[in-house]
Amino acid sequence: MSEPNEFTPNRLIEALNAVGELPERVVETYIRLWQLEIWLRRMVYVEFRAAYGDEWKTHIVTSGKRDYREADDRLTHMPTPETDLLSYTTFSDLCNTIKKDEFWHYFQHYLPPNELWNAKLDEIKQIRNRVAHFRRGHTDDLQRTLQLLRDLDKGFWDFCTSFNNTFPVLPPTDDPVIHKFIHLNPFPYRQIDDKTWAMVGIADPNAWFSVSIEVICRKWSEDSVNFPIEGKQGFLYNVVILSRKQKCFDYRRYFKDTYSLHKHCVYLIPDILSDSIRVTIPSVLGKDKIIEIIDKFIFWLSNSLNSSIPKLSEDGVKALVDDMPEYILNPSNPLAFLAPDMPCSFFRV
Repeated sequence: MSEPNEFTPNRLIEALNAVGELPERVVETYIRLWQLEIWLRRMVYVEFRAAYGDEWKTHIVTSGKRDYREADDRLTHMPTPETDLLSYTTFSDLCNTIKKDEFWHYFQHYLPPNELWNAKLDEIKQIRNRVAHFRRGHTDDLQRTLQLLRDLDKGFWDFCTSFNNTFPVLPPTDDPVIHKFIHLNPFPYRQIDDKTWAMVGIADPNAWFSVSIEVICRKWSEDSVNFPIEGKQGFLYNVVILSRKQKCFDYRRYFKDTYSLHKHCVYLIPDILSDSIRVTIPSVLGKDKIIEIIDKFIFWLSNSLNSSIPKLSEDGVKALVDDMPEYILNPSNPLAFLAPDMPCSFFRV
């Protein structure tokens, strides 16, 4: 039997039957609009983090209306885990941010041409208003929404897979951040001959963790790949900390210990096996700050890697993340795993 707040198709059908007068197409339209909007917010978040680092929030277009975060925070008896500015940004401000001339190049790789995108948004905004204000809407509203998702399907697949398209710096000495921590990687890249590099090494039997670092390049910066990348816009360091010697992460404690570092990171991604953490950090922060951040993530491992605590189940990890802020990603989220070698329909339309 499902828990009271657990979604099942039967519960949706029961709710629709209970209301009676609510057309199913309105509910499905709402679900699809939610899907569209949350991914637009994630897209803005990732690209702005890569472009502006810690200053990313100052570039979000705001209309100066009510501060919805403040209103939410006042209701202390019903808190939510959301802390991100974009979770409280209106849809109009979100759209105005994306289409602003100085920002459009961050998003043009994933969206239709600017004039076409704006025309489609005019329709979607009206459909969204109908749903938000409890109007039945037009019989074609759902199909128009689905068509937009079809138009965006490949673009959002590109956005998501580019976040998981990591690559090494060769030689590793070309980047001061990667070179700093290469001694913690038991299998670093080494040059075999003039044209060949391979991961070669011997794992230290006494090492209880390892650290590997690669790079993520945003599509709008692909033409400027030139190492070192530290201090440059458009790149992220992808840091993976892996436990060894049968130790597993106490994620709740680790997130608490490292809380002061989170504001500098794009995403923190735990693993369903509880044996690793993936941290993405904007290169624009500069090598000194990035090295300091990684050092502190390593420092707090001694509190959180343990062989005596029970390992969380896959469902346990997902449940833990569901109570965390948006920047801690569920390992089942496509941004956590979907890679360029995994073709699919992103929105399943």
